[in-house]
Amino acid sequence: MNNQFEQYGFAPELIKSLDGQNVTVPTDIQKKVIPLALGEGDIVAKAPTGTGKTLAFVLPILSKIDREDNAVQALIVCPTRELVIQICEVIQAALKYCENIRTAGLYGGQNIQRQLFCLRKKPQIVVGTPGRLLDHIDRRTIKLASVKFFVLDEGDEMLDMGFRGDIEKISKSVGKCQKMCFSATLPQNILNLVEEFFDKPTFVKTADGEDIPKIEQYYAIVKDAQRVGALLKIIDDGKYERAIVFCNTKARADKLFSALIAKKRSVAVIHGDLRQTERTQIIKRFKSQGLQILVATDVAARGLDVEGVDVIINFDPPTDSDFYVHRIGRTARAKKEGVAYTLIDSSQVGYIPSFQKASDNALKFFELGNIADTFTLPKDSSNKIKDFRDNQSRFFLNVGKKDLLDKDSLTKLLLKSTPLKIFEISDIKIRDTYSFVSVIKGCEGKLFKLKGVTLGKRAVTIQEAKEEERPTENSNPKTSKDYGKKGKPAAKSFGNKPVKKAGGKKADGSKAAVKGMKKKGNKPVSRKSKFYSAFDE
Repeated sequence: MNNQFEQYGFAPELIKSLDGQNVTVPTDIQKKVIPLALGEGDIVAKAPTGTGKTLAFVLPILSKIDREDNAVQALIVCPTRELVIQICEVIQAALKYCENIRTAGLYGGQNIQRQLFCLRKKPQIVVGTPGRLLDHIDRRTIKLASVKFFVLDEGDEMLDMGFRGDIEKISKSVGKCQKMCFSATLPQNILNLVEEFFDKPTFVKTADGEDIPKIEQYYAIVKDAQRVGALLKIIDDGKYERAIVFCNTKARADKLFSALIAKKRSVAVIHGDLRQTERTQIIKRFKSQGLQILVATDVAARGLDVEGVDVIINFDPPTDSDFYVHRIGRTARAKKEGVAYTLIDSSQVGYIPSFQKASDNALKFFELGNIADTFTLPKDSSNKIKDFRDNQSRFFLNVGKKDLLDKDSLTKLLLKSTPLKIFEISDIKIRDTYSFVSVIKGCEGKLFKLKGVTLGKRAVTIQEAKEEERPTENSNPKTSKDYGKKGKPAAKSFGNKPVKKAGGKKADGSKAAVKGMKKKGNKPVSRKSKFYSAFDE
């Protein structure tokens, strides 16, 4: 038996097409899924990216399609246009020597008339995004009553709140059939939803160590203005020929693209604002090695299969650990090795524990050294660490700028004088005479190892910070002596100008409010009082 896929009873023409692609040995996930998929039960499969999940469901579907039946028999739903195109390419490659099996890809951004033309050819297999599938269902240009195989690729995204309603509507149009779900990540909240869509499914996952991509993972701490320099240093020092660089927003991706063009790099950018024809052309150029760097948002994080990607660089750390897994999975595909770097600033270290957990503690600290290059980019609002605020403890230190401290020097002091790891320090704020340090809950005891350490003539003291900063008598929290006290500020000044008291006397001796005041009841209220009340409530 030259091709081990012959054991599953696939047609000779399918085996011939696999031979032509040099696909002769099933991966671990294929060995487990294919026998089940050739049966009739529902399947939920979890496996790392790049381990052959697509062929695991495509081959059984192709072997069970009734070529004499022109109805839609298989429906594959996935979250992005790129993934639709990719799955269609996999199917077409497998059908190279097969006849009378037709496929249609339905996704937004493509001419609707072209899709209607494809549907008139009576495809037995339809691959599509939820929105465009619902469009055709509403138009009654597609009928799904005869569907025998219903596949959710990137199932965690498909069953999440963003697509869940659409999947429910599509599922009602499909009716009873064999359902399969595939993803690299399946969080518990998604597994809880599986019962609603699947009938007693068989759960499958790869064995530990089997077909796991070999990805060296590093993170480096940089200032935001140093990210472009850090990115180029990583690519140049590593002599990487093809890199995918992920940004969290379209604005950041466009600005980075412009910065790299100015540096005369071979680069293109891809995100949701581009027309589908542009996105398709860019990916083709990248696949054909016509580009060195592809800057992308998370539109390319799922399912994009490009061989030979040397390095993944998270220019912005993803706000979700699942997206971290999907991003770095764009390298080390088809049993090859790869490297992934994540750039963070000191306010984003709270993400590291979740990335560590998602990568089985494979993420390591990387020292970039001095980076002279600077470039100003739009602020990335998606990286405000909301998810970690409830999982951190905040402490007051009696040392600050007057003790010659800044963020970097205080961070180094903490790492040197305490058992804290860099990813356990979630935030640092430096003021003139004091500082605030936030650490991940459970690490408070490590921080207190700093207590008593001497800086100059002052011994460091630490106490729990119970209140947030707020402006005081001169609206400048940096120089306030009454920082942290409850109630309104005692001083009667606003900026550098004294605030006049209400109740001065007119020429006739009667009391009146000064200019700039409005009466509320019997009490004059300053228009500027809103500045105080917003922080004092």
